[in-house]
Amino acid sequence: MFGPTRYLEWARRFYGQVRCDLASSGIPAVSVAELVGVAPVSGQDDPSGWARLRTAIARYNDVPEGEAVAALGTTHALWLAYASTTSPGDEILVETPGYEPLWRIAEGVGLRVVPFERSPDAGYALDPDRVARALSPRTRLVVVTNLHNPSGVRASPADLRAVADVAAARGAALLVDEVYAPFDDLTDGAGVFRGSARNLAPNVLAVGSLTKCYGLGPQRIGWMLGPADVVARADDAITASCGMLPLPHAHGALRALQHLGALAARTRARLADKRARAASWAHETGLSWSEPPAGLFGFARLPGAGDLRPRLERAAVAGEVLVAPGSFFGLPNGFRLAWSCPADVLEEGLARLASTLRAG
Repeated sequence: MFGPTRYLEWARRFYGQVRCDLASSGIPAVSVAELVGVAPVSGQDDPSGWARLRTAIARYNDVPEGEAVAALGTTHALWLAYASTTSPGDEILVETPGYEPLWRIAEGVGLRVVPFERSPDAGYALDPDRVARALSPRTRLVVVTNLHNPSGVRASPADLRAVADVAAARGAALLVDEVYAPFDDLTDGAGVFRGSARNLAPNVLAVGSLTKCYGLGPQRIGWMLGPADVVARADDAITASCGMLPLPHAHGALRALQHLGALAARTRARLADKRARAASWAHETGLSWSEPPAGLFGFARLPGAGDLRPRLERAAVAGEVLVAPGSFFGLPNGFRLAWSCPADVLEEGLARLASTLRAG
């Protein structure tokens, strides 16, 4: 039913094995001791945790409570979105270059995936006209990431609203994976993310989590946002697939959401001025750079090169530097470069990577 996700298989092969990790696209994990240190564990058996988590997720995303449902990370939320809005044989539009699970999960639930381009030559912009041309009567969803994965480029609210409008005209919805969207502001003073695409139009669904921005990947604190009837069907999908989410997960998620201020400060300290450093390195090295305005990764292309994956894998094994090959995203002559590692490791990794690219 679900084919292998090549990128995630590749990432697991190298994750934690290479000194200069410039591939991981999230803030390094918060240790359990660090998280418990700011929020003592208590009340783990209180069944009100499930309802309180839904309330907290809705508050964080600035949406009504009936438009939010908890999930085990963004990947699970994507599955919930597909399961609650489509049927086998339906068609969805998915951006390219793009993040493989967006279409791999869709194929697993029996959907027909139709790509539409976010062209590097156009700065990876989200083009409503291009989406409109790709729509058909069978289309149920248009699926995008924001920030765009792998380029880091942000689609404007106006462009997202325009895509939602063209989708609505054909009876379809827009699904936005916004796991990276809170960068760089993260939350406001009240601990709320005000920028969810869910608030742009009635037919917009959004999925997200605390994994990438706050270093909470292992905790799998995710959600889906959407119209109340879609959320109700997502609840049904959870019941059918696992009965209910674990109660300790709900309480852990509540602790994290209550302490986003401290986690956001940790993230800001991790990012510092590294994006500017990565951009200057890319230009100095003669690469085409995606110029992301926010976040912790961008996409570099080597003009005239073929598939860089073999060269980059040799660098991971022999050169102790890891980036995400562009072949996993649909652009084999490039790579996604991330900078969540310490500054000295970033500098060492960039130097090693430049040597790899020069060596050919």
